[in-house]
Formats: sequence, structure tokens, C-alpha cells
Amino acid sequence: MTNSLKTALFTLVLLSPFIFLSCQKEIEVDIPDYERKIVIEGSIENGSPAMVLVSKSVRYFSTLDLETLMNDVFIRDAIVTVESSDGETEQLNWEYCEDSPVYFAYVGQMKGKAGRTYKLRVEWNGQVYTSETSIREPFHLDSAWLAVLDENDTLPTSRIQLSDNPSTKDYYQFRIKVHGKKLHDRLWVTSMPVAFDDATFNGQTVNYEILRANPSALFAATMSEEEQREYYRLTYRRGDTIYLKTSMLDAPGFDYWSAMTYELAIGQNPFMSPAPVPCNIQGENVIGVWCGYGSTVDTLYYLEDGTMIPSSHNTRH
Repeated sequence: MTNSLKTALFTLVLLSPFIFLSCQKEIEVDIPDYERKIVIEGSIENGSPAMVLVSKSVRYFSTLDLETLMNDVFIRDAIVTVESSDGETEQLNWEYCEDSPVYFAYVGQMKGKAGRTYKLRVEWNGQVYTSETSIREPFHLDSAWLAVLDENDTLPTSRIQLSDNPSTKDYYQFRIKVHGKKLHDRLWVTSMPVAFDDATFNGQTVNYEILRANPSALFAATMSEEEQREYYRLTYRRGDTIYLKTSMLDAPGFDYWSAMTYELAIGQNPFMSPAPVPCNIQGENVIGVWCGYGSTVDTLYYLEDGTMIPSSHNTRH
């Protein structure tokens, strides 16, 4: 196991204090009886293969160490298969995955396609868990750009304009990667808002500010104060390249991400779930989500000389 993986996993032990930093007096909490559940978190995106994590939930106040995580949280011997509406079926393998928060996941080779549905099947310990999702047609923004408050403001945020389709019910999610001098995101960071639908603007053209607002606390515990300031910043710096991913979700995926807004806002530990969230996985004693993404990526540049270059569409994932 690499040192980087050890570091990433070990930081899970330190996550729970972040949740309670604002508490200033002792309180008594009535913790209900705990029933351990299987956690399945999977995704498939146009142009990318499926990625699935299978684990066991732990108590909200549990102390985790590396041995516990590898031997008692992650499930590495499940049989995970994905079937497309085209008739293709493949078994995913547990392997190193740069796109996984913990560097390992069940990963396939079959790339997702827009307009297709995908069935997930997970077999483990005599139980079978199933789900189905779809990849909606990708959506292109009208425009995306960096915006400042006034001529003296040097710390821009990102804004988007989109024209919603009046004939469909649409669910949007935005994620951000920043590659700069001091910040180089490995994973996509969910934005604020995490996800929204077109209930209030169906068929209209709207303008939104999109903030890189929910980086995971998983990686922050071992960072220096300066590194944390960079990691948690909401604005951009000169020299930054900003990748803005727009994803179209299906209804179950939207329900899940909407419910996860609070947990993401506080950098919640993915293995501890204090509150119920919607689940589209069928099976006994299971929580989680299997979500398809129809995605496009826009690239924004904030040059060293202060020039802000608006979006150019590309296919980088």
C-alpha cells in the first residue's frame, strides 16, 4: 500500500472533530440502537467507466484506524456487475483508481453512453443488491465565466448562464476542479448549490453563481494551515485553471444529492451516516446510490496578468 493511500485512509480517524467545532457546551444525545448497513456508492458517466465502492457503515461516533478500514469497512470480495441497455455486461474489478476518494474501487472498462440505462448488481455474503440508473443527454451551458464584485476585486468566483428545456424535467449538478500554483484538485469538488432542478425556472434562461464549496475533509487533517486555506477557498487565484463540470441527473440521483447537501457542506465522513438519505439500491439493509451522469466540461482561465478567459467546451473528465 502506498504512503499516499495510508495517509488518505488514516485521516478518516480525525474527521469527526470537524463536525463539532462550533459546540460550546456539553449536551446529551440520545443515540438510537445501531444497525450496521451495507453502503453502495456507484456512478457511471458518458465517456467514463463505472466506479463502485462497497463498504459497511459504522457508528457515527466510531474511531477508525487503518486496520479497521481495510479489514472491516471496505468490502473487497463482492461480485459487482453492470449491464447496459445495449446488452453489454461486465464484471468490475477491485483495483487502484485515481478517481476514487480512497484510491481503490470496483472499476470497469465499458464506457457510459448518453441515452442508455445501466443496471447494477452487487453480490456479497449471500445477499444480492440491485439498482438501475440512466445517463441523460449532456447539457451545454450558454456561457461560463469568472466574475468579480468590482474593479478592485482580484478574487473571482464562477458564474454560469443556462437556458432550460421547457419540454423536460431537468436536474442539474455542478462540480469543480482547480489546477493552480498551490491547489491541484485530484477529485471533482461538489459545488454550492450541490444540485437543483428546474422547478422555479422551467423553460427560462437563468444566471447562477457556482462556488467550489464542499471539498472533503478526508484529506484536510494532514494539511498545513496554509494548505488548508488553499483547499477550502471559495474564490480563484491568478494562475488557476478552473474545470467546471455540468451534469444532468435522473430523479433518484437528484434526490440523493439534494439530501446530501448538509453532509457535504461540513465535509462529512462518507462512512458515517447520522441521518437517513434517499436510496435507490434494492436489497436488505442497504443504503447508497447508483447514479448516472450526462456531463460536459467548461474550462476557465485566470491568467497571471489578471486576464480572465471565459469558457471553452471540452471533454476532459
